Amino acid sequence: MPGLTIVGAGLIGCSFAAAAREAGIFDHFEAVEPDPGTADRALALGLIDALVEQPSPDYPVLLACPSDQVVPWLLQLNDHEAPVFDVASVKGAILRKLAATGTPGPAGFVACHPIAGRETSGPDAADVQLFRNRPAIITPGAATDPDSLARVRGWWQAVGAQVDTMDPDLHDEIYARTSHLPHLLAFAFLLGIEPHQLPHSGGGFRDFSRIGASDPQMWSAIFDLNRTAVLSALDEFRQHLDELAAAIEAGDRAACRRLISAARARRADLAD
Repeated sequence: MPGLTIVGAGLIGCSFAAAAREAGIFDHFEAVEPDPGTADRALALGLIDALVEQPSPDYPVLLACPSDQVVPWLLQLNDHEAPVFDVASVKGAILRKLAATGTPGPAGFVACHPIAGRETSGPDAADVQLFRNRPAIITPGAATDPDSLARVRGWWQAVGAQVDTMDPDLHDEIYARTSHLPHLLAFAFLLGIEPHQLPHSGGGFRDFSRIGASDPQMWSAIFDLNRTAVLSALDEFRQHLDELAAAIEAGDRAACRRLISAARARRADLAD
C-alpha cells in the first residue's frame, strides 16, 4: 500500500486520513500544512504520520486546501505521476482557471467534491465517519486518466462515500443553489443580529444560522470562484423573496400560504 500526501490538514483532509487509515487504503500519511498549530495538532492526534514541505513524488496527493489554492498546487504538481485529487466545492471554475494557464496540470488529476462539509474546522473536528453514506461528486473531463479515475473512485468508495459523476459546470450551477447560496444567506442574516438578541434565539435561529460559523477564508474563495452561478442563484432568490414580501405587504394570506406550501413541498422531497 502506498502512502498519501494531504495538502491541508483541516477537517476534510484529516477526516479522509482517518477514514482511509481505518479502511487500510494507505500505510503512511504525510501532510503539507502551512499553519504550524494545525500541523502540530494533526500530528499529535495521530491523524498524520509526518509533516513535509513538498509531496512525496510517488505518493497520491489529496488537495484539501482552500479552493483558490487548488490551481497553484496543480501547476506545481504538473509532472506528478501519481493520482492527484481535490475536494473543492467549485469544479468548472477551477478547471477553466487551470486551462487559462496553458498548463494541463498533472496527468492523473481527478476533480472531486465530497458533500460532507461542516461549519467546524481543523484536525480536532476530524471524523472517521464524515464521508460514510455521503455523496462524493467526481467531474471528469475528456483528458482525465481512466486509471487515476478508477483508483480515486475506489478510494472514495472505500471510505464509505456514494460516488457520482457530473459535468463540472452543471455541478457549479447546482451547488451554487444548494450549498453556496445558503451560506451566503446565513452570513447576511447574521450581520443583522445584535449580541443582546442572541439569548432570545430558538431552534429556528440555530438551524438556520449554524453554517454562518463557517470559515471565512474558505467561503470567500468559493464565492469568488463561482461568482457567476452564485449571483444568478441570488437573483432568483431575490425574486422569491420579493413575492413573499409583496404578499405580506398586501395582507394576502392566501398568496403567502401558497408560497409557503410550495416551499414546504420542496423540503418534503428531501430525504434526511
